[in-house]
Amino acid sequence: GDSSLQLSSKIDQCSDALRQLESSLTIAGYEVQTVRVATNPFGEWLTTDTIEEDGGGSKRENPSLQKKAKTESSRDKIIARLQTLNTLLSTKDIQFCSLGPSMNPEHTTQICPLIVSVHPGRFSCSANVHAGDLDAARAAAQCIQRISTLGDDGGKDNIVENIVGDGSHVVGGLGNFRFCAASCVETVPFFPGARAPSDQTNTIGFAIGLENGGFARELLEEAKHIGRIKNIFDTKLRKELMPIQEICSKFVHAAEYPVRYLGIDTSLNPSLDDGGSVADAIECLEEVRGDFGGTGSMAAAAAITTSLQSIPDILTTGYSGLMLPVLEDHRLAELAMVSDSSKDRLTIQKLLCISSVCGVGIDTVPVSGDVSEDSLSSVILDVAALAGRWNKPLSCRVFPVSGGNAGDKTKFDSPFLCNSCIFDL
Repeated sequence: GDSSLQLSSKIDQCSDALRQLESSLTIAGYEVQTVRVATNPFGEWLTTDTIEEDGGGSKRENPSLQKKAKTESSRDKIIARLQTLNTLLSTKDIQFCSLGPSMNPEHTTQICPLIVSVHPGRFSCSANVHAGDLDAARAAAQCIQRISTLGDDGGKDNIVENIVGDGSHVVGGLGNFRFCAASCVETVPFFPGARAPSDQTNTIGFAIGLENGGFARELLEEAKHIGRIKNIFDTKLRKELMPIQEICSKFVHAAEYPVRYLGIDTSLNPSLDDGGSVADAIECLEEVRGDFGGTGSMAAAAAITTSLQSIPDILTTGYSGLMLPVLEDHRLAELAMVSDSSKDRLTIQKLLCISSVCGVGIDTVPVSGDVSEDSLSSVILDVAALAGRWNKPLSCRVFPVSGGNAGDKTKFDSPFLCNSCIFDL
């Protein structure tokens, strides 16, 4: 129909614009790891005319059967739209697409697991949770629990069977790699919290995200002290980012379609490569006594985040802070497995404490498979409270591990994750 043609046209424009920018960056010598697309909140387009509350007023012989039929019809329409979008993105070789946040607790519990389940794992999404919003937090917790069982033998959900694909991308709790609870998150290029700006209409907005764990180590080794971080970042990091920004600015003026440069998310973002750990880099600072998470760590995180958000002449966006994803940073994963009684193990409470002065929140943290809805909603509310109190973007992404208990080692089989111990929530 017309909506499918409009969607196809929009994907064509986005893909063409992003590929042109990718080409410009590649020619300049930069490695572009992925080209990704993020949409406005999916409730504004994916569920339109499908998930609606019944106005009531008319008599029915069997309201429960009518409601079931309506729900199944709505579900079929959503699946069809997701499959159409999946095919369009595949033809353009767009491997990652965030469908924005759920703004409705019912969508969080019913639609978000559906989005995550689509093979081969192209889609991500999030749930918007304001500080103190218990309903939204509980819905996000239920979604996390539901996603954690997708594709597992004996699981409680049959979502995967309703969509073409083998479900391998969600087995073992991996589905929660593509979902988070997000608070105060606006324009962020990092997944799964990525979303298009709320004030964007027919313009294609674009932002740059970085993977810079190795470079972070170089900068912090040179700084040596917290007091020198800002000067080093203002000179060395600015020097690296300015050419990228200039390429983006030139692209805006030369682009075939109306485009808007949203900025660079300057976050220190680890990689799984040797020397790519951000936590390990921070331990280079003299004021960080011992392991990351110990004394001096919060001061270092605060100094780094302040510097990242105030680099001269750089338009920043997103988190622009310190990223501490446990399963994407070898040093953090190692610190969570500390068994020596003389050393403190990395805990969710420590990560929350450090998140009060940096981004991103609680990220890629494995928890026990039987974690309760109450426990999950409480940690989500903690993250939302920090975000709301300081008006900063934070998210909560946790992985319930089926059959696992606190202290057990994880056994994820993913090129995007390392393994660690299950945290006590």
